[in-house]
Amino acid sequence: MPFGNFVLIFFGICGVGFILYYILSVIETPVLRFNESEFTTQIISKTKRLTKKYYPTFWCFNHHLMLLLLMLRESKSKFYPYDKIEHLEMKDGGTTGLAWTGLSTANQRDLSPIIVLFHTISGDEQDVKATVSYLKKTYNWIVVVCIRRGHGNLPLTKPVINTMGSTSDLKEQLIYIKQKFPGKPLFGVGISAGSGLLARYLGESGSKSMFNAAVAVSPAYDIEKAFHRVHPVYSKIMGQRMINYFLKRHYESFARVKGSEELFHIKTLGEFQDKLHTISGHKDKFSYYQNSNPILVADKIKTPLLILNAADDPICVNQNVLENLHWLETLKNTIHVHTKRGSHIAFFEGLFANSWSDRLIGEYFQSILAITKQNAKRSKNF
Repeated sequence: MPFGNFVLIFFGICGVGFILYYILSVIETPVLRFNESEFTTQIISKTKRLTKKYYPTFWCFNHHLMLLLLMLRESKSKFYPYDKIEHLEMKDGGTTGLAWTGLSTANQRDLSPIIVLFHTISGDEQDVKATVSYLKKTYNWIVVVCIRRGHGNLPLTKPVINTMGSTSDLKEQLIYIKQKFPGKPLFGVGISAGSGLLARYLGESGSKSMFNAAVAVSPAYDIEKAFHRVHPVYSKIMGQRMINYFLKRHYESFARVKGSEELFHIKTLGEFQDKLHTISGHKDKFSYYQNSNPILVADKIKTPLLILNAADDPICVNQNVLENLHWLETLKNTIHVHTKRGSHIAFFEGLFANSWSDRLIGEYFQSILAITKQNAKRSKNF
């Protein structure tokens, strides 16, 4: 047989094998876990993406490739032009921020929602720009990113930082947003570490939460355990990122803070979190986790919540999910969406690697709005 024909046959067999593998092992319908009720049944029936097959991008469905593509896109994409970035002074003298988009085009007087977004562990308003842009362009909603103290270009006016965020800061931010738009419902979206802050707030607030609905993308659940389970390579990279992003950028602010020098010697993300109490305003490790760990209050969440995890996530690993199925399956008005692929907050789909999770977020919130409108109409008739 001519060598050229042999090569063609070889690659043909490889191609067929790849297609079969993709069809049989990659394409799948998400696994849903929920406490069955009229509400969850309505949400699932209206949110079509929950019951349709998820087609991860065929040329980068590997979890490491997805994460690499996500980081490349974030670093190479254009700077997102927010309408307005506000600096807010907190009661203790610290500074947080709000990055707004949609103020000039959305109807500020109707009952369309404001989407409140929470960024990643060492991010800011720019690292969630793809989600912000999608929700703004697709639905013309007002979107605001809550920037945590010490993140982005915010001045560190008080030497206190919590990578996971502070619920006391968040409450002040939400009150400000509500005062600005008193009639609009608030929908929360937490991305990675941002989902930890969102869940902690929802659990602490219970029925008094200011959110009408929320979505948590790639949460870690018990952060005291989860940060020690991050893939070793990513853990070391992220540990160094914490040093560069927080300590070196704000070196003058932390120079006189007792114990802050210890953080310069950490090797992993888990070590950094265990020592974070020295610069987060807590007296010790126990106090830090007691006041920051979302898992301690998760069972008290009352707000309708959609939670999304991928089983192949190398940062918020699948073990975190499996340990928490006992309450995920019973929490009222909560739907857990579990995909086989998706990596960490990437969830790419289709030839051009569009975000499946961004589209799910939009569909879920549309379902919430439709059910709210339907219930309001029903109540009016009675």
